[in-house]
Amino acid sequence: MKRWFISIYLAVLAALCVVSLYALSLPIPWLAAAGLLLAAAAPLTFFIWLGAARPPRTDAHPLLVSVFSGLGAVIAMMAVYLHGDSWQGFLGGSIVALAGWMAYLRWYSVEPAASDAPVPGEVLPDFTLEDADGRPVSAKELDGRAAVLVFYRGNWCPLCSAQIHELAAAWRQVARHNANLWFISSQPQKQTRQIAERFSIPASFLRDPGNRVAQSLGIEARGTAPAGMEALGYPRDAAIPTVIVVDAQGHIRFIEIAKNYRLRPDPSTYLKYLN
Repeated sequence: MKRWFISIYLAVLAALCVVSLYALSLPIPWLAAAGLLLAAAAPLTFFIWLGAARPPRTDAHPLLVSVFSGLGAVIAMMAVYLHGDSWQGFLGGSIVALAGWMAYLRWYSVEPAASDAPVPGEVLPDFTLEDADGRPVSAKELDGRAAVLVFYRGNWCPLCSAQIHELAAAWRQVARHNANLWFISSQPQKQTRQIAERFSIPASFLRDPGNRVAQSLGIEARGTAPAGMEALGYPRDAAIPTVIVVDAQGHIRFIEIAKNYRLRPDPSTYLKYLN
């Protein structure tokens, strides 16, 4: 459901912006078109910024987007009040844009509960991943060294790429403790190689085929990739964005599983657990 929602919502926002811009060129009450444009452009601008600026995290509720989208709906309502019911289509479009934004914040952004996930103090369970060339990599290879494990959704997720970039910039702190750094996703080998080549740091970019390890750790999110990503080779399912820090004996010292996919921990909050 979520994967279809985000793809359809983005398409609807783009269509509403095109319609409103065209309407502004016509000799009709400008309030109706302006209200629709503001209601749709505010959330669409947020998504464009998310993809272009690639921030590692955002506010839980980007308030300005809600304010401007809501203001657009109010303006469209004024147009109906002042100029008659014939402009209700613009009001309806504004309400769709605003309601979709609220659904994005309160439903789409929320990750499933990970009640079965390991907790600090437990030993990291054994599991096997694959490197970008398909060779098996066991969690036992972490024995004797601390490690930071980052489960990310895939190259298609701008916040995941930003999170990796942010941790790559803090690599010296990881190297100072002679720790391993593993980035793990369910995406195919091709995409895994691409992101590994993008970041020239001594880290391992590993695959979790079929999301098996994410399932065993209780951090799987089904139907995460937006509809249409299969055409680019990405699987539908992914891990909930998760950071795990383990010590040299394999004990989990820190784990944060995102409750909202846009809220990722800053490296300063978990790299201190390597001490």
